[in-house]
Amino acid sequence: MGLNITILITLLLALMGSGLYTGFSMAGVGIVGLEFLRNLGTAVGAILYNAANSFPLASVPMFLLMGQVVLRAGLGSRLYEGTSKWTSIIPGGLLHTNIVSCSIFAAVSGSSPATAATIGSVAYPEQIKRGYNIRTIAGSLAAGGTLGILIPPSITMIVYGAFVSESIGKLFIGGVLPGIILSLMFMCYIGLSALRDPSQVEGRQRLTKRYFRDAIVAWKDVLPTFSIIITIMGSIYAGIMTPTEAAAVSAFIAMILGIALGKLNFTKSFALLKDSAVETVRITSMVILLFAGAFILGGALALLRIPAYLAMIITSLELSPLWIWFGVIVLYLVLGCFMTALPMMLVTLPVTFPLIVELGGYNPIWFGVMLVILSEIAMITPPIGINLFVIQGIAKGIDQDVSLWTVARGSLPFIVCMLLLLALCTFMPDLVLFLPDQMSGS
Repeated sequence: MGLNITILITLLLALMGSGLYTGFSMAGVGIVGLEFLRNLGTAVGAILYNAANSFPLASVPMFLLMGQVVLRAGLGSRLYEGTSKWTSIIPGGLLHTNIVSCSIFAAVSGSSPATAATIGSVAYPEQIKRGYNIRTIAGSLAAGGTLGILIPPSITMIVYGAFVSESIGKLFIGGVLPGIILSLMFMCYIGLSALRDPSQVEGRQRLTKRYFRDAIVAWKDVLPTFSIIITIMGSIYAGIMTPTEAAAVSAFIAMILGIALGKLNFTKSFALLKDSAVETVRITSMVILLFAGAFILGGALALLRIPAYLAMIITSLELSPLWIWFGVIVLYLVLGCFMTALPMMLVTLPVTFPLIVELGGYNPIWFGVMLVILSEIAMITPPIGINLFVIQGIAKGIDQDVSLWTVARGSLPFIVCMLLLLALCTFMPDLVLFLPDQMSGS
């Protein structure tokens, strides 16, 4: 058994290190593992059928399409303009706008890089012009973008739920309170930082009649995005629609809003839909490839009884569930330095899910949300944190010579906030589980 584990881990690292797509790497290792059982053909066919036969996974292209339509219809820039009028009286000014805009946009995108890119492309040039500290701007945008996979809808949650056969709707609702708490943590750090060193930001606006007038007018820029959020979360929470149905309806609403707000005409709408569909197919293909590869790898590991073998070893050590969970956190923090979020999750789930849920006794919905928070940290962990590259690319687009490490240093305080949230949800699991337990049909 130990030899099998060594061979499979070595082969997986070698294939991934060679530059081969992670999905193909996982599938290749899984096939080698199944070959140990001399049952290759039947096992691979059954595993691939089970991977493809997933109704929840059908929501991935719909949510991606909705996010692409929202991005191209200009709702992101309207959202930023509106929220900037709300946060102008808070110490930190437009840095708070970064977090609030990312939090709201996250609820219609489902993607961390898309959230960072959409809000960052509007916010970064404006804040540079107003003299904000470069490192703080970059860090707040990179960290704010990670909310795209914690605040529902989340592609990462969909893939997790489909992989372990858990309710996508409950995972979505479970991410709401942690997402709000994390946003507030980010804003508290920004506010305290601005009070400590006011030179990093511009002066805040006074609380005047003009502020209240502007704040009320700002709703017209924010309401279009809120209408999509209410459609998604309200229908899922009330049990009216499944996540897949809510995604399809919301994509249609986003297109209608783009036309109604004058950003699109019917000619532009066709071009927008075409571009959105092409990008959706590209990203969906990547997700499905990862999912299928992970299913083959997971099937091989299960048939070889490797998770059971590891569970037996851990049981013999007589570790408490808390120590097992702490070990898993360390594992993901280390892997996050070398792997992007979705491959990291899918490569490890066949082993970590049984350890945490079956051996540790933790709730699978809780574990899914916690795993998403760990994936958020991976998004802004150098040297391959994808959001770091997104913000660096935006900076270079306006002739700002910003290094990856400048963005990473700006993100570090926000990583501390995420670790605090992990600790909070570990010792207060109801922060994750309260709303899912109240859902219609629970």
